[in-house]
Amino acid sequence: MLRGALLLYWLRSRMKTQGPFATFRSWERAVDGVFHRLDSAAGRLETTLPSRIPRPVLRGVNRTLGLLESRWIAAFLLFFLLASSRAVHWLANPQFYIEDGPEFYITAFNQGLHCISRSYASYYHVVPRVLSVLAVAFPLRYGPLAVEIAALFVQSSVSAFLLSRRMAKQLPSKLLRFGLAFFVVADPNSTELFANVAHSQWYLGILSLAILCSEPGRRAMSSLGDGVLLLLTGLTGPFAPVMAIFSWSPVRDLRSRWLVLVVTTLTAAVTAASMIEHPRNGINTDAGAAYLCRLLTNQILYGTVRGFHYAYHTVSDPNLNLREFGCAVFGIAVIVAGLWKAPSFLRALGWLGLYCLVTALFSRASWNLLGCPGVGERYFLYLDIVFVYGLFALSRQARSALVRWGFRGLLLITAVAIVQEWVYDPPFSRFDFAPQIAGYDNLRPGETIEVRTPIDRKSPAAYWTITIPKKD
Repeated sequence: MLRGALLLYWLRSRMKTQGPFATFRSWERAVDGVFHRLDSAAGRLETTLPSRIPRPVLRGVNRTLGLLESRWIAAFLLFFLLASSRAVHWLANPQFYIEDGPEFYITAFNQGLHCISRSYASYYHVVPRVLSVLAVAFPLRYGPLAVEIAALFVQSSVSAFLLSRRMAKQLPSKLLRFGLAFFVVADPNSTELFANVAHSQWYLGILSLAILCSEPGRRAMSSLGDGVLLLLTGLTGPFAPVMAIFSWSPVRDLRSRWLVLVVTTLTAAVTAASMIEHPRNGINTDAGAAYLCRLLTNQILYGTVRGFHYAYHTVSDPNLNLREFGCAVFGIAVIVAGLWKAPSFLRALGWLGLYCLVTALFSRASWNLLGCPGVGERYFLYLDIVFVYGLFALSRQARSALVRWGFRGLLLITAVAIVQEWVYDPPFSRFDFAPQIAGYDNLRPGETIEVRTPIDRKSPAAYWTITIPKKD
């Protein structure tokens, strides 16, 4: 109480003798001086730290990255091992997750190659269906494991392509390419994207853009391979219209690659026709600014920086929260600022992320549910990658050294979240595939067996039931 009175008396005496504005100007000069001293110290730290790194370490890192970028198989094996280490619990107790069982595996089991032309959720899923057909070739007891390994194969292949030399003109820094490729595997907010072919389409969207932006391969069959990959990925998921727009845009000189233009245009027409014929458009009744800010905060900022388990948990409230609004604005500002001078690949990835966000909001999905941690991360995968790149770009390009170190601090927190979320909680504790199909070999041809497959890795009460017939 006495200290407060003395402080108030001192302030009033200062204002009487010098005036309030003179007092505020003196405070501003003092704060500004401290800021400049700290900023200069942070700048000196930036220049001294790199020189402290031993040169053998730098040479070793450079040689390793050079080997990985020139040897696709080596890069693929590295990322496959990393992705598998995150999914160790799922590989130990393999299950058909979400649509893997009721839509992809059982359809391939019953229809064979004829299932490839089947649409689902308004568009086609050629790659997941092809992978499911391959999984059916194995005995039933290995079906879930084959599907999970196939999904990890897709994810690891995308990371290996991002690190390859074909992306060198887009991202000249080998370390930056490795960081983006690593984040595709290590994203701490990607629990529903891991080890299932149903969501492998979201990684294929990254691959499609990377092919469009990359330099042509050195081999004669490279253009044909790009065309085949774009055909498969263009008929997988709702991304083909965005790919076609980007391939015809002046951002890249693709007119000499006529096969790319033809394939992207045809797949865009097929995808658009399917989406028009089977529309999913509509706005949920809980749409509102409060829920929009909440989902942007959780899915882009907190989920990416702190991870799935540490995302912002809040009671469902339709009223606008000032903290959520500020976090949403900050996340959008980082993305916009980071992409201001970004390569065309990352800019295209940002536009694709915006497309996925808008279509998710206008597909009758609950805005409130999308804001819950662990729900709908697939719609924000591209924006998460672009957000992390924005943090990296601002950590190098911001004018103030203190601001640059602030963004580096956020990147450090993200690294900690990756470590904390590396192995997700053991899922499927109430589901065990082997006992459910124990009597399958004893069935007569035409008889069926029912198997429960999980929908939500966190809730054992949520499951689908698939009926598997015994073949001749």
